[in-house]
Amino acid sequence: MMVAAFSIAFIAAFIRGFSGFGYAVLVVLGLNLVMPAQQAIATAILLDLVCCLSLIPRALHDYHRVLLKELLIGMALMLPVGVWAVNYLPAPLMSLIVGSVSLLGGVLLWLNIPLRKLHHQFAIPAGMASGLAMTTASAGGPPMMVYLLNQPIPSAQKRSTAILFFAVCSGCTCVGLALSGLINGNTLHWGGVMLAPSLLGNFCGQKSFQLWGHLPFQRGFAPLLILMSLWVIVRHW
Repeated sequence: MMVAAFSIAFIAAFIRGFSGFGYAVLVVLGLNLVMPAQQAIATAILLDLVCCLSLIPRALHDYHRVLLKELLIGMALMLPVGVWAVNYLPAPLMSLIVGSVSLLGGVLLWLNIPLRKLHHQFAIPAGMASGLAMTTASAGGPPMMVYLLNQPIPSAQKRSTAILFFAVCSGCTCVGLALSGLINGNTLHWGGVMLAPSLLGNFCGQKSFQLWGHLPFQRGFAPLLILMSLWVIVRHW
């Protein structure tokens, strides 16, 4: 189990270091196979917050200010709903929600269908959808990236905006989960176990982005997300 946790953490962190998203959803899908969904979500979001700290300084130079503000407004509107769902929905149902939301996001990323009507005026709804998916399933990355990939801004700006959005989202969600008692000794234990491979993956992902940031990363990430999502759904059906 320890080797699996290390591998999940490194791969997820590498993808997030390269693309700006994907860490929490891959970690929660992996941990969901060995612990209750609520505990997996709390661990994934806590790690997501800690590991993104090293990405923030560079992201502060490139992010889209207006877009980020509107995305965060949408996230804040849905945060209480997501925290309530994690606390009160049964664990098996939460596992199916995690798998289903992640599967949908993976399919959307794989198809990569241009949605040119997703202009800036839809930033608040996009923030709402991503914030709700993040708090209930740690799967806020796919809906956010579907939105950002259809914005006419440079890839570095998309990546930086995503990093800062999920840093704030993870921080706010951690506060809500801590007040609800879901961040406990077990969460801190697994967070400590997976921290080192996560930081290493983050570093390798950042370096890879500097070399190959022009590559279409979603085509490599989407199949992995789809397969892991189907695994979780079948296991908890």
